[in-house]
Amino acid sequence: MKTITSICVCGILLASFAGGEDPAVPVGSLNVNQSTVREGVSPQLTWDIEFPASVIEVIEIEEPTQEIVTKTRLRVQVCVIGVGITDGSGREYPAKSYLHYSSSGWKHIFTGTGSEVNPAIFCDDRIVEAGEIIRFAAKLNMSGYNYYYNDSQNVKVLMNGDLPPGNAAGYEHQTSASEYLRPYIEDGKLALGPLDIIYAAELTHSDPSHYGYDLQDTIILVRFTKVP
Repeated sequence: MKTITSICVCGILLASFAGGEDPAVPVGSLNVNQSTVREGVSPQLTWDIEFPASVIEVIEIEEPTQEIVTKTRLRVQVCVIGVGITDGSGREYPAKSYLHYSSSGWKHIFTGTGSEVNPAIFCDDRIVEAGEIIRFAAKLNMSGYNYYYNDSQNVKVLMNGDLPPGNAAGYEHQTSASEYLRPYIEDGKLALGPLDIIYAAELTHSDPSHYGYDLQDTIILVRFTKVP
């Protein structure tokens, strides 16, 4: 029932380090003792290098529920990378997605079709404290379809360095999830920001052996940033 819809790729995953945030690439300083920089004397060098944190340093992904528990105070920014639900004639179908914060309840993230997705817009942007529990839910926004939650086999939580879903496309003319995530893949693995995770959800089939089960119906990016 699905054909992938082309999605504009946002440079959000490549956002560079800004003051007060964790760096996306190693940063630092190199200092030279000027009083000893003269002929015949070895200079004294000192350096301070800050390497990017890993997302598992700031959150814990509980197994098997895939609930996210924050380890420190964080800024949470959420955007939709894509919605890929269409039929054989190219008609798009909408998906609906939510995140649940233990401190405040369910937050609506997005309802719409693939052509309505704008990855450059954060659908949610908030500060959470250590110990916050984050859950995910999404569904095909039509009657007769149920929500799938983070503890379902229909939802995968992926992070930098993970293998993308290897599920084949549901139809011959359809793009697979790994192709769908191609802009975020290097050397066969996901190349996300060091503090990013992705939710990849299958919303129209619950049987992993079904040809339509491809984990591309809704893909949500969550970015974490340490804050004071």
